[in-house]
Amino acid sequence: MRRYFIRRLLLIPPTLIGITLIVFFITRMVPGGPMEQALMEIKMMGAAGGRMNIAQSQGSALSADQITQMKVYYGLDKPWYAAYVQWVGKVLTGDLGTSYRYNDPVWTMIAQRFPISLFYGVIALICTYTICIPLGVIKAVTHRGWLDNVSSLIVFAG
Repeated sequence: MRRYFIRRLLLIPPTLIGITLIVFFITRMVPGGPMEQALMEIKMMGAAGGRMNIAQSQGSALSADQITQMKVYYGLDKPWYAAYVQWVGKVLTGDLGTSYRYNDPVWTMIAQRFPISLFYGVIALICTYTICIPLGVIKAVTHRGWLDNVSSLIVFAG
């Protein structure tokens, strides 16, 4: 039992690193990331204003210097491993950054939405236990009976 426990403990760091790498790459490499979204917003603002300059007609609303500044701002100018270490460091210190979509601090957004999530989580937990415990008792008492078979069918069907 001790060897099993030690083996499981030793699997925690590589699993955690693997999960953080997956999250990091998904947030960085997915189409419509922060750079693309910012460029799209700038193009939309330019189109709404009715002004079309030379850079916009060539497919970009920003100069090369401005795009470089945006890459530095979003951390896309560094190699992936340096950006990953910086990202993990910020997460470990509690700096979740600013939302690309809403332009608000992520901690503020979590704090605003947490009470609603907690409410629905508690309601789901209460509903689950008020249904599952009596159903489990009934299934144990009437093992292989019609109620056991029907409830098993309903549970497995979805």
